[in-house]
Amino acid sequence: MKFLAAFAAALALVALASAPARAASALERIRVALSTKDYGYLPLFVGMRAGFFKDEGLDVQWLVVNTNVVVTALMAGEIDVAGAAGSAMRAATRGAPLKAIFFTHQRCTFVLVGAPEIKRVQDLKGKVIGITAPGGSTEIASAMVLEHYGLNPKKDVTYFSAGGAETAVQAMQQGIIQARAFNPDAAFILKKKGFTELASLADIGAWPWAGYATSEAKLTHERGKIKRWTRAMVRSLQLMLKNREETIKIAMREFKHPRDVAESASAVSVRAIDPRDPGGASEESLKQNIELTITAPMQLKDPPPINKVVDFSVLREVQKELGVGR
Repeated sequence: MKFLAAFAAALALVALASAPARAASALERIRVALSTKDYGYLPLFVGMRAGFFKDEGLDVQWLVVNTNVVVTALMAGEIDVAGAAGSAMRAATRGAPLKAIFFTHQRCTFVLVGAPEIKRVQDLKGKVIGITAPGGSTEIASAMVLEHYGLNPKKDVTYFSAGGAETAVQAMQQGIIQARAFNPDAAFILKKKGFTELASLADIGAWPWAGYATSEAKLTHERGKIKRWTRAMVRSLQLMLKNREETIKIAMREFKHPRDVAESASAVSVRAIDPRDPGGASEESLKQNIELTITAPMQLKDPPPINKVVDFSVLREVQKELGVGR
């Protein structure tokens, strides 16, 4: 209950701040929850700055909502869409009426960064890799890189929970850890400071990434609204694929990065988009995602069926109307 009260207060402040804009534009409000404002959510901001949501009659209000309460907020109907597909899919596995509906990238956008003395992935054998938490996305991403380069992620390295990006950088500088997976913009900022870019997950293997989820109630009773949001997001991915310069300019303006960082980070983001299936994911990659982020960490005997945790019906309608997709 304390969460709902605090959440309602936050929403009231957002509504108050944006009331004049809504009155002037007469757009329908759609609330989108993010765990934090980072480069993984670039397509959302591209769509906002390019006017795609406005074209759909939507006024996007994005809110930072902690991942441990986003499921509650989704189920309560306090938010429409959440950039927390992983949390929603795990909750759906337990029976929550939630579905992942959109993945902005077909591959992870993390970049594995090493301390200055680490020059290649193979140099990590016997070393310590920083992660946010055991079994989390930074550990999974690091393991994928290690396997790709012939190392055994369970035997050849040690993992150390080093917290967020800032504390992880300090841990590398102090020699506590020798590498960590970062969002692409943070990775290229570190590269300018002498750290080593070891590998980009966008060049390795499929892993549906930066996904969004909604409630089954929204899909049933506010399907048109979710569809308009989805159409704007697909158009955002198309812009990123076709207009490199505009993407870089939006990234610079939104994240306050110099051009070289925005250019390098955007290149990673674009490489991770599937032009044949913008917003979607293959059955094979979804099965892998479920194994890595649900079955293994939840210690399930059998994985949940894809249709229990994912619903691409709105996305497929949008792709067909726009003439894109598989």
